[in-house]
Amino acid sequence: MRKLVTMLLCVVLAITQIAAQTRTVKGKVTDSKSNPVPNASVVVKGTTTGTTSDANGDFSINVPASAKVLVISSLNYTSQEVSIGTKTNITVSLVSTEQDLQEVVVVGYGSKKKSDLTGSVATLKAAEIENLPFSSVDKALQGKVAGLQSVAASGQPGASQNIIIRGISSVNGSSNPLWIIDGIPVNTGDASRLQTTSNLLSTLNPNDIESISVLKDAASQSIYGSRAANGVIVVTTKKGKGGKTKFRFDTEVGQSNTAYTNDKYKPLSAQQYLDITREGLVNAGQTPANVTATLTALGLGNGIDFNWLDNVVRNGTQQQYNVSASGGNDKTQFFLSGGRFVQDGTTINSRLTRTNGNVNITNQATDKLKLGFSLNGGAVNQRAPLAGGAFGNPVLSSYFLLPTYSAYKADGTYNLTSASLGGLHNTIALSELDKRFLRQASLRGSVYGEYKILENLKFKSQYGVDYNVLEEDQYNNPLHGDGAASSGRAFSYYTRYYNWVWTNTLDLQQNITRGGDLSFNAQIGYEAQKSSGYFSSLQSQQFPPTTTLTYPASGASPTTASATISEYSFASQFASAAVNYQNRFVVSGSFRRDGSSKFSPNNKYGNFWSVGGTWNVDRERFMENVKFITQLKLRSSYGVNGSNTAIGNYDALPLYSFGSNYNQLPGSAPANVGDPNLTWELNKPFNVGVDVSILKNRISLTAEYYTRTSSSLLLSVPLSRTSGFASATRNIGTLKNEGIELNLSVVPVQTKNFKWDIDFNFANNKNTVVELPGGADIANGNFIIRQGVPLNSFFLREWAGVDPATGDPNWYADNVRGTKTNVYPGVNARVLAGNAQPKYFGSLNNTITFKNFTLSAQLYYNYGNMVYDTWGGYYTGAGFGATFNKVARVLDRWQKAGDVTDIPKYIYGGNKNFQSASTFYLQKGDFVRLREIQIGYNLPKEVLAKAGISSANFYVRGTNLFTWVKDKNLAFDPEQGTNSASNLNVFIPKTVTVGLSVAF
Repeated sequence: MRKLVTMLLCVVLAITQIAAQTRTVKGKVTDSKSNPVPNASVVVKGTTTGTTSDANGDFSINVPASAKVLVISSLNYTSQEVSIGTKTNITVSLVSTEQDLQEVVVVGYGSKKKSDLTGSVATLKAAEIENLPFSSVDKALQGKVAGLQSVAASGQPGASQNIIIRGISSVNGSSNPLWIIDGIPVNTGDASRLQTTSNLLSTLNPNDIESISVLKDAASQSIYGSRAANGVIVVTTKKGKGGKTKFRFDTEVGQSNTAYTNDKYKPLSAQQYLDITREGLVNAGQTPANVTATLTALGLGNGIDFNWLDNVVRNGTQQQYNVSASGGNDKTQFFLSGGRFVQDGTTINSRLTRTNGNVNITNQATDKLKLGFSLNGGAVNQRAPLAGGAFGNPVLSSYFLLPTYSAYKADGTYNLTSASLGGLHNTIALSELDKRFLRQASLRGSVYGEYKILENLKFKSQYGVDYNVLEEDQYNNPLHGDGAASSGRAFSYYTRYYNWVWTNTLDLQQNITRGGDLSFNAQIGYEAQKSSGYFSSLQSQQFPPTTTLTYPASGASPTTASATISEYSFASQFASAAVNYQNRFVVSGSFRRDGSSKFSPNNKYGNFWSVGGTWNVDRERFMENVKFITQLKLRSSYGVNGSNTAIGNYDALPLYSFGSNYNQLPGSAPANVGDPNLTWELNKPFNVGVDVSILKNRISLTAEYYTRTSSSLLLSVPLSRTSGFASATRNIGTLKNEGIELNLSVVPVQTKNFKWDIDFNFANNKNTVVELPGGADIANGNFIIRQGVPLNSFFLREWAGVDPATGDPNWYADNVRGTKTNVYPGVNARVLAGNAQPKYFGSLNNTITFKNFTLSAQLYYNYGNMVYDTWGGYYTGAGFGATFNKVARVLDRWQKAGDVTDIPKYIYGGNKNFQSASTFYLQKGDFVRLREIQIGYNLPKEVLAKAGISSANFYVRGTNLFTWVKDKNLAFDPEQGTNSASNLNVFIPKTVTVGLSVAF
């Protein structure tokens, strides 16, 4: 009995001890309006002990006696850590992430709360653009922003990307947006004068970017005045944060090959080429003897079957390494980074290497004075093959060179005899014997001081520099190829761009009423900018018969030496202001007066402005009981901004050229008529939008409608021949763009360990030419600029198919689809056949997170544009260019009466101008592409903590892995630049990479 009592006593004591080690904490989770938050996660910090709140927001959790903090989190709310001490009942109010950045967005000359924006601004964060397998940030923007079209024209590493925001706004000027990096307007685009392409943005490491804001309407753009007509992209680089120094290391390696191929456009094998050529010779009426002689000359019987394309196209490789450090204290913060990026393209002789660094330092010198310094620099070495119509272009040559000729002799050396290459050049040999290099270095830096005059009044002065240098060298060897006729030749080009800008602003924040119901903020500023470009070039020829001396100084005969300088300057005054009433109504306005040296004193200055308004309907009292609506915001804006990219720095001036062309005597002659009345191209954008979020931000929608009218376009108009000039530039011409944009975000599933996000964006833009000089058409190759139709419209003879009785090509004889003819029609038969710009484009993004795993994918779609096959007349031309190879599509040719096909009878030398421009070579550009897919795994933190690592993520990523096209006859990649014409450039790659990101 005593033993039993003792045992029971021990059990009671044990139970009491266990109970003493745990306790129950109850509570309620609400939002800022005291509404319950169901399914909120409640976890004891540092443990896996947790629960969730019920439908009423109530929870109950048993916590260890030692527990001090609970972590409360829920979808669309900011997580909170709550100290519980000895409490047994708590109430937690979560803050909605609808105010996430309450929500601060970087805009022109500062930042604003997202709820206060009256304009159209899209923001991308660092996680959306870092570690992507692209050499420049402009390539990473595709599909990320509604209304922003990012189109590649080449897969060459370092090639420029074509960026268009809400349509083309100029006929002769650039449609590229203005780029602002850390407050400095920078030079962008293709700066090369000798290479295939170069991209000034390729020296900026995307991993150094903190955020990107895309400004799309008047309220957000017009503060940049005359440079804002094409939109503005504001890039903010990473900055340091106070606290213990944090290090991060990122590495990624991968491989790439051609993203899109069409078996119909594979070059023919030797036997296929000889067979179809024999048929073409017979169809051309050649005698058997002539047929045999011609085929023998073309390689019959030599036993060679060489696939030039397979030897030109290769698997590319890629690797990048980035390291950064960030830290500081309450006075000084710093961010340092360095990186290395190496990419070999999918074509021989294409390569890019980049080395870059970034320094960002801020210092709170006194309670009133803040200082900052940033410097971002990069050096790029680029090797690029020729592109387009040059036979030194390895891609083009690989389609033209016959498979009956080999790049190599029997002994393995290069075949350098043009006669044994069909009169063409050995493009594989030239990739080694010729040299084409570009070295590019860029520095972008600024210093600023910000002084707090009063608590609500501050002055900021910033001086920034954008400096770019390009050195380009090309050598054509004296042994073979384009350089052989001149015993070798060499070119050296030097380009330097130097741009400085000094900006001074005064910012005021003021509550007009005591309670802050009515507030006011304003900014005034002055900005001066000077930009200069220096360009020099050297050329020489007659080189020694070797490939080791490759610079112009080694040539015996100098041919050209020149140097020029070009400068322009800006001076601007600007102001902006906004009035906020109870965070319900916001009215904003901006004004800028720009002066430019490009124009004469008559029109040196232009005025640009905007007005905008926002109504946050969800903050009205009548919305308090509408629980399912989280946000409802209406906004609109209108304004005027401009552009001067359609003219050069001195086009407004009458100019003379100097030379010694008259009996070798020096003299001068008028070179430009000038016009003192030239002025800015004007752009008048209107925007109206609505932002809606429901079910606690589980569903969010942004819808916008816009118009933008571009007037006073700078176009050439004809002059009387008696003036000595054929034409002059005048302000005449009008374009209009209008469209809609949609952004939809949905969270279909959200649990403790699982989350599924869907993001969809859509853009539709309609472009119309409203006015041209005298209403007359402007012909431009396969395009005609015509009033009432979109810019970049194809006007072509309309293809009418193959006559099944004769195999002849047919066209419509007129522009009303009347009579068919087998005679190639005249220019009056050209019809509007389509447009180079898509009607619709956008993306669908899915992100699934399960515990430590994340799967994300982006589908990019493009619909409604046409792509012109520039070289199709040669490789599908029914016998035209018969000594060039053809593609597999010609195998489906007409061969006998009754055949129904779209390839005419094959005749050696060509069949009735079938190779000439017509809608046969115009193909639909509709496509859907798996732009990105990634699966990543975050290593458990408890494992990493033992090694002193705060986080580590391993991932596998694919880019451009699959491309689906609507037109099965689409020859090459559907992305062919803004002119949408294939030019046999380096193929756009699909890439698979593996990467690791570690922070400690």
